[in-house]
Amino acid sequence: MTTPTYPLYQWHDAPPAPNLAHMHMGLWFERYFNGYEPNFTEVSQEGKSAWLRGFTTNALGRSGELKTKAERIRQLATSQGGQTRIYQSTSPFVTGLGNPHPQENGFTWHPTLGLPYLPGSAVKGLVRAVVETAWQGEDKAGVLQRWFGTEAKGDVPEHSGCFIFLDALPTAPCALVPEVMTPHMGKWYEKGGKTPPDKTNLPGDWHSPVPVGYLTARKLQLQFAILPRANLATAQQDIDGVWQALDYGLQWLGAGAKTAQGFGLMESEQSRQSKAEEKWEGARPKFSSANGSLTVEKSGKTAIALAPAGAALLQSLSADMQQKIKSNQFVKITAYVASGVLLRVEKA
Repeated sequence: MTTPTYPLYQWHDAPPAPNLAHMHMGLWFERYFNGYEPNFTEVSQEGKSAWLRGFTTNALGRSGELKTKAERIRQLATSQGGQTRIYQSTSPFVTGLGNPHPQENGFTWHPTLGLPYLPGSAVKGLVRAVVETAWQGEDKAGVLQRWFGTEAKGDVPEHSGCFIFLDALPTAPCALVPEVMTPHMGKWYEKGGKTPPDKTNLPGDWHSPVPVGYLTARKLQLQFAILPRANLATAQQDIDGVWQALDYGLQWLGAGAKTAQGFGLMESEQSRQSKAEEKWEGARPKFSSANGSLTVEKSGKTAIALAPAGAALLQSLSADMQQKIKSNQFVKITAYVASGVLLRVEKA
Protein backbone atom coordinates (compact mmCIF):
# COMPACT_ATOMS: atom_id res chain seq x y z
CA MET A 1 0.00 0.00 0.00
CA THR A 2 1.44 3.37 -0.99
CA THR A 3 1.54 6.17 1.56
CA PRO A 4 -1.36 8.60 1.06
CA THR A 5 -0.93 12.36 1.03
CA TYR A 6 -2.16 14.09 4.21
CA PRO A 7 -3.64 17.61 4.39
CA LEU A 8 -0.88 18.86 6.72
CA TYR A 9 1.60 21.72 6.57
CA GLN A 10 4.51 20.93 4.30
CA TRP A 11 7.15 21.01 7.04
CA HIS A 12 5.24 18.47 9.17
CA ASP A 13 5.94 14.84 8.28
CA ALA A 14 3.04 12.56 9.13
CA PRO A 15 4.27 9.65 11.29
CA PRO A 16 3.60 6.27 9.66
CA ALA A 17 2.60 4.56 12.93
CA PRO A 18 1.63 5.55 16.48
CA ASN A 19 4.40 6.11 19.01
CA LEU A 20 3.12 4.34 22.11
CA ALA A 21 5.59 6.08 24.41
CA HIS A 22 4.82 9.68 23.44
CA MET A 23 1.37 9.80 21.85
CA HIS A 24 -2.18 9.96 23.11
CA MET A 25 -3.44 6.67 21.68
CA GLY A 26 -7.06 7.78 21.91
CA LEU A 27 -6.45 10.77 19.67
CA TRP A 28 -4.59 8.64 17.15
CA PHE A 29 -7.31 6.00 17.14
CA GLU A 30 -10.24 8.41 16.87
CA ARG A 31 -8.81 11.30 14.79
CA TYR A 32 -5.97 9.97 12.71
CA PHE A 33 -6.96 6.85 10.87
CA ASN A 34 -4.26 6.57 8.18
CA GLY A 35 -5.23 3.22 6.70
CA TYR A 36 -6.92 4.67 3.62
CA GLU A 37 -5.76 3.93 0.12
CA PRO A 38 -4.22 6.89 -1.77
CA ASN A 39 -7.47 7.39 -3.71
CA PHE A 40 -9.53 7.06 -0.49
CA THR A 41 -11.51 4.06 -1.72
CA GLU A 42 -12.98 1.55 0.71
CA VAL A 43 -10.35 0.15 3.05
CA SER A 44 -9.80 -3.59 2.74
CA GLN A 45 -10.11 -5.89 5.74
CA GLU A 46 -6.40 -6.59 5.56
CA GLY A 47 -5.69 -2.87 5.62
CA LYS A 48 -7.87 -2.41 8.68
CA SER A 49 -6.25 -5.35 10.45
CA ALA A 50 -2.75 -4.07 9.69
CA TRP A 51 -3.65 -0.61 11.06
CA LEU A 52 -5.15 -2.11 14.22
CA ARG A 53 -2.06 -4.24 14.87
CA GLY A 54 -0.10 -1.01 15.28
CA PHE A 55 -1.78 -0.56 18.68
CA THR A 56 -0.47 -3.83 20.11
CA THR A 57 1.49 -3.21 23.31
CA ASN A 58 2.17 -4.88 26.65
CA ALA A 59 2.31 -1.66 28.67
CA LEU A 60 0.36 1.45 27.68
CA GLY A 61 0.48 4.35 30.13
CA ARG A 62 2.89 5.90 32.60
CA SER A 63 2.80 4.23 35.99
CA GLY A 64 3.73 7.32 38.01
CA GLU A 65 1.06 9.52 36.46
CA LEU A 66 -1.61 6.87 36.91
CA LYS A 67 -0.74 6.32 40.58
CA THR A 68 -0.84 10.08 41.21
CA LYS A 69 -4.25 10.35 39.57
CA ALA A 70 -5.55 7.37 41.54
CA GLU A 71 -4.36 8.87 44.82
CA ARG A 72 -6.10 12.17 44.05
CA ILE A 73 -9.36 10.35 43.35
CA ARG A 74 -8.96 8.35 46.57
CA GLN A 75 -8.43 11.51 48.60
CA LEU A 76 -11.42 13.17 46.92
CA ALA A 77 -13.67 10.21 47.67
CA THR A 78 -12.47 9.97 51.29
CA SER A 79 -13.01 13.69 51.88
CA GLN A 80 -16.64 13.31 50.76
CA GLY A 81 -17.31 10.22 52.85
CA GLY A 82 -16.91 7.85 49.90
CA GLN A 83 -14.75 4.84 49.19
CA THR A 84 -12.51 3.50 46.42
CA ARG A 85 -11.60 -0.04 45.45
CA ILE A 86 -9.30 -1.45 42.76
CA TYR A 87 -10.36 -4.28 40.46
CA GLN A 88 -8.21 -6.33 38.07
CA SER A 89 -9.59 -7.67 34.79
CA THR A 90 -9.68 -11.46 34.54
CA SER A 91 -10.82 -11.49 30.90
CA PRO A 92 -10.47 -9.15 27.89
CA PHE A 93 -12.11 -5.75 28.34
CA VAL A 94 -13.66 -3.63 25.60
CA THR A 95 -16.12 -0.78 25.57
CA GLY A 96 -17.31 1.69 22.95
CA LEU A 97 -17.64 -0.79 20.06
CA GLY A 98 -20.62 1.18 18.79
CA ASN A 99 -18.66 4.41 18.47
CA PRO A 100 -18.39 5.51 14.82
CA HIS A 101 -15.05 4.66 13.27
CA PRO A 102 -13.62 3.70 9.86
CA GLN A 103 -12.52 0.45 11.51
CA GLU A 104 -16.26 -0.38 11.99
CA ASN A 105 -15.70 -0.95 15.72
CA GLY A 106 -14.85 1.93 18.02
CA PHE A 107 -13.18 2.05 21.41
CA THR A 108 -13.67 4.28 24.45
CA TRP A 109 -10.57 6.20 25.50
CA HIS A 110 -10.18 8.49 28.48
CA PRO A 111 -9.87 12.02 27.08
CA THR A 112 -6.76 13.00 29.08
CA LEU A 113 -5.15 9.72 30.15
CA GLY A 114 -5.36 8.13 26.69
CA LEU A 115 -6.23 4.73 28.21
CA PRO A 116 -9.34 2.54 28.31
CA TYR A 117 -11.70 3.25 31.21
CA LEU A 118 -15.28 2.64 32.34
CA PRO A 119 -17.55 5.72 32.51
CA GLY A 120 -19.40 6.34 35.75
CA SER A 121 -22.72 5.93 33.95
CA ALA A 122 -21.71 2.37 33.02
CA VAL A 123 -20.71 1.63 36.62
CA LYS A 124 -24.10 2.88 37.81
CA GLY A 125 -25.88 0.85 35.15
CA LEU A 126 -24.05 -2.32 36.18
CA VAL A 127 -25.00 -1.88 39.84
CA ARG A 128 -28.61 -1.25 38.86
CA ALA A 129 -28.65 -4.37 36.65
CA VAL A 130 -27.47 -6.47 39.60
CA VAL A 131 -30.20 -5.07 41.87
CA GLU A 132 -32.87 -5.62 39.21
CA THR A 133 -31.86 -9.19 38.37
CA ALA A 134 -30.15 -10.68 41.42
CA TRP A 135 -31.28 -8.76 44.52
CA GLN A 136 -32.05 -11.24 47.30
CA GLY A 137 -33.04 -8.85 50.07
CA GLU A 138 -36.36 -7.30 50.96
CA ASP A 139 -37.86 -4.15 49.46
CA LYS A 140 -36.11 -4.21 46.09
CA ALA A 141 -38.36 -1.39 44.89
CA GLY A 142 -37.27 0.74 47.83
CA VAL A 143 -33.60 0.05 47.16
CA LEU A 144 -33.96 1.07 43.49
CA GLN A 145 -35.81 4.23 44.50
CA ARG A 146 -33.25 5.11 47.13
CA TRP A 147 -30.05 4.29 45.25
CA PHE A 148 -31.02 5.44 41.73
CA GLY A 149 -33.99 7.79 42.16
CA THR A 150 -36.53 5.63 40.30
CA GLU A 151 -37.93 2.14 40.59
CA ALA A 152 -38.06 1.69 36.79
CA LYS A 153 -35.55 3.10 34.31
CA GLY A 154 -38.20 4.93 32.27
CA ASP A 155 -39.78 6.69 35.23
CA VAL A 156 -39.31 10.40 35.82
CA PRO A 157 -37.15 10.68 38.96
CA GLU A 158 -38.56 12.58 41.90
CA HIS A 159 -35.05 13.01 43.31
CA SER A 160 -31.47 12.01 42.59
CA GLY A 161 -30.13 8.69 43.76
CA CYS A 162 -28.17 8.78 46.99
CA PHE A 163 -24.86 7.75 45.37
CA ILE A 164 -22.43 9.35 42.93
CA PHE A 165 -20.54 6.92 40.69
CA LEU A 166 -17.24 8.28 39.39
CA ASP A 167 -15.47 7.04 36.27
CA ALA A 168 -13.43 3.89 36.87
CA LEU A 169 -9.91 4.94 35.87
CA PRO A 170 -6.78 2.81 35.30
CA THR A 171 -4.20 2.72 38.09
CA ALA A 172 -1.41 0.96 36.16
CA PRO A 173 -0.32 0.45 32.53
CA CYS A 174 -2.37 -2.08 30.58
CA ALA A 175 -1.92 -4.18 27.47
CA LEU A 176 -3.75 -3.65 24.16
CA VAL A 177 -4.47 -6.68 21.99
CA PRO A 178 -6.42 -6.75 18.70
CA GLU A 179 -9.17 -9.37 18.44
CA VAL A 180 -11.29 -10.59 15.52
CA MET A 181 -14.97 -11.45 15.32
CA THR A 182 -16.24 -13.47 12.35
CA PRO A 183 -19.94 -12.84 11.71
CA HIS A 184 -21.40 -15.24 9.12
CA MET A 185 -24.83 -13.76 8.49
CA GLY A 186 -24.41 -10.01 8.36
CA LYS A 187 -26.95 -9.59 5.56
CA TRP A 188 -29.57 -11.45 7.59
CA TYR A 189 -29.16 -9.06 10.52
CA GLU A 190 -29.00 -6.09 8.16
CA LYS A 191 -31.79 -6.86 5.69
CA GLY A 192 -33.48 -10.10 6.74
CA GLY A 193 -36.70 -8.49 7.95
CA LYS A 194 -36.85 -5.65 5.43
CA THR A 195 -36.52 -7.16 1.94
CA PRO A 196 -37.90 -10.24 0.20
CA PRO A 197 -35.83 -13.22 1.28
CA ASP A 198 -33.22 -14.71 -1.01
CA LYS A 199 -30.04 -16.70 -0.53
CA THR A 200 -27.99 -13.62 0.34
CA ASN A 201 -30.02 -12.52 3.35
CA LEU A 202 -31.35 -15.83 4.67
CA PRO A 203 -29.53 -17.40 7.65
CA GLY A 204 -27.64 -20.46 6.51
CA ASP A 205 -24.36 -22.34 6.64
CA TRP A 206 -23.40 -21.39 3.08
CA HIS A 207 -22.29 -17.88 4.06
CA SER A 208 -18.58 -17.14 4.43
CA PRO A 209 -17.30 -15.51 7.63
CA VAL A 210 -16.33 -11.85 7.42
CA PRO A 211 -13.43 -11.06 9.78
CA VAL A 212 -13.92 -7.79 11.66
CA GLY A 213 -11.16 -6.53 13.93
CA TYR A 214 -11.53 -4.66 17.18
CA LEU A 215 -9.30 -3.60 20.06
CA THR A 216 -9.30 -5.07 23.58
CA ALA A 217 -7.52 -4.25 26.83
CA ARG A 218 -5.78 -6.87 28.99
CA LYS A 219 -4.25 -6.71 32.48
CA LEU A 220 -6.45 -3.70 33.20
CA GLN A 221 -6.59 -2.33 36.75
CA LEU A 222 -9.44 0.09 37.39
CA GLN A 223 -10.11 2.15 40.50
CA PHE A 224 -13.84 2.46 41.22
CA ALA A 225 -15.06 5.31 43.41
CA ILE A 226 -18.51 5.66 44.99
CA LEU A 227 -19.55 8.78 46.93
CA PRO A 228 -22.68 9.38 49.02
CA ARG A 229 -24.62 12.53 48.27
CA ALA A 230 -24.32 15.24 50.91
CA ASN A 231 -26.55 15.10 53.99
CA LEU A 232 -27.91 11.65 53.20
CA ALA A 233 -27.46 9.38 56.19
CA THR A 234 -29.07 6.48 54.33
CA ALA A 235 -26.25 6.54 51.78
CA GLN A 236 -23.65 5.86 54.46
CA GLN A 237 -25.74 2.94 55.67
CA ASP A 238 -26.17 1.45 52.18
CA ILE A 239 -22.68 1.91 50.71
CA ASP A 240 -21.54 -1.58 51.72
CA GLY A 241 -24.51 -3.01 49.84
CA VAL A 242 -23.58 -1.01 46.75
CA TRP A 243 -20.04 -2.39 46.81
CA GLN A 244 -21.42 -5.89 47.25
CA ALA A 245 -23.63 -5.42 44.18
CA LEU A 246 -20.73 -4.00 42.14
CA ASP A 247 -18.46 -6.85 43.18
CA TYR A 248 -21.10 -9.38 42.10
CA GLY A 249 -21.65 -7.60 38.79
CA LEU A 250 -17.97 -7.42 37.90
CA GLN A 251 -17.39 -11.04 38.90
CA TRP A 252 -20.41 -12.62 37.16
CA LEU A 253 -21.93 -10.18 34.65
CA GLY A 254 -18.95 -8.21 33.36
CA ALA A 255 -18.52 -4.57 32.39
CA GLY A 256 -18.35 -2.98 28.95
CA ALA A 257 -19.17 -4.78 25.69
CA LYS A 258 -19.32 -8.45 24.68
CA THR A 259 -20.11 -9.60 28.23
CA ALA A 260 -22.17 -12.49 26.81
CA GLN A 261 -18.85 -13.91 25.51
CA GLY A 262 -17.24 -13.55 28.96
CA PHE A 263 -15.58 -10.16 28.40
CA GLY A 264 -15.31 -7.53 31.12
CA LEU A 265 -15.02 -9.81 34.16
CA MET A 266 -13.01 -8.38 37.07
CA GLU A 267 -11.84 -9.38 40.52
CA SER A 268 -11.23 -7.08 43.46
CA GLU A 269 -7.71 -6.44 44.66
CA GLN A 270 -8.71 -7.66 48.11
CA SER A 271 -9.99 -10.95 46.69
CA ARG A 272 -6.83 -11.50 44.63
CA GLN A 273 -4.60 -10.78 47.61
CA SER A 274 -6.54 -13.11 49.91
CA LYS A 275 -5.97 -15.98 47.45
CA ALA A 276 -2.21 -15.40 47.46
CA GLU A 277 -1.94 -14.48 51.14
CA GLU A 278 0.94 -15.87 53.21
CA LYS A 279 1.31 -15.88 56.97
CA TRP A 280 4.74 -14.89 58.28
CA GLU A 281 5.14 -15.71 61.98
CA GLY A 282 8.04 -14.10 63.79
CA ALA A 283 8.58 -11.38 61.17
CA ARG A 284 10.84 -8.42 62.01
CA PRO A 285 9.10 -5.03 61.42
CA LYS A 286 10.71 -1.71 60.52
CA PHE A 287 8.90 1.62 60.24
CA SER A 288 10.18 4.59 58.23
CA SER A 289 9.02 7.89 59.70
CA ALA A 290 10.43 9.63 56.61
CA ASN A 291 7.99 8.11 54.13
CA GLY A 292 5.44 6.39 56.40
CA SER A 293 6.13 2.86 55.13
CA LEU A 294 6.10 -0.30 57.21
CA THR A 295 8.41 -3.17 56.16
CA VAL A 296 8.59 -6.71 57.50
CA GLU A 297 11.36 -9.27 56.96
CA LYS A 298 11.30 -13.04 57.38
CA SER A 299 13.84 -15.63 56.17
CA GLY A 300 15.42 -13.22 53.70
CA LYS A 301 12.08 -12.15 52.21
CA THR A 302 10.59 -8.68 52.63
CA ALA A 303 7.14 -7.14 52.22
CA ILE A 304 6.13 -3.50 52.46
CA ALA A 305 3.08 -1.34 53.04
CA LEU A 306 3.51 2.17 51.67
CA ALA A 307 1.95 5.30 53.12
CA PRO A 308 -0.73 5.79 54.27
CA ALA A 309 -1.31 2.04 54.70
CA GLY A 310 1.99 1.60 56.56
CA ALA A 311 1.07 4.04 59.33
CA ALA A 312 -2.43 2.57 59.57
CA LEU A 313 -1.04 -0.95 60.04
CA LEU A 314 1.37 0.29 62.70
CA GLN A 315 -1.50 1.90 64.62
CA SER A 316 -3.34 -1.43 64.65
CA LEU A 317 -0.74 -2.71 67.13
CA SER A 318 -0.57 -1.87 70.82
CA ALA A 319 0.96 1.45 71.88
CA ASP A 320 3.89 -0.34 73.53
CA MET A 321 4.59 -2.34 70.37
CA GLN A 322 4.35 0.81 68.22
CA GLN A 323 6.93 2.59 70.35
CA LYS A 324 9.35 -0.33 70.14
CA ILE A 325 9.05 -0.51 66.36
CA LYS A 326 9.50 3.25 65.95
CA SER A 327 12.64 3.15 68.09
CA ASN A 328 13.96 0.22 66.01
CA GLN A 329 14.00 -2.24 68.90
CA PHE A 330 14.07 -5.96 68.15
CA VAL A 331 10.49 -7.23 68.13
CA LYS A 332 8.65 -9.92 66.25
CA ILE A 333 5.12 -9.85 64.87
CA THR A 334 2.84 -11.99 62.72
CA ALA A 335 2.45 -10.52 59.22
CA TYR A 336 0.08 -11.39 56.40
CA VAL A 337 1.65 -10.85 52.98
CA ALA A 338 0.66 -11.25 49.33
CA SER A 339 3.03 -10.71 46.39
CA GLY A 340 5.41 -8.59 48.43
CA VAL A 341 2.64 -6.38 49.84
CA LEU A 342 2.05 -6.21 53.58
CA LEU A 343 -1.69 -6.61 54.16
CA ARG A 344 -2.10 -6.69 57.95
CA VAL A 345 -0.14 -7.34 61.13
CA GLU A 346 -0.80 -8.64 64.62
CA LYS A 347 1.16 -9.41 67.75
CA ALA A 348 3.14 -12.63 67.51
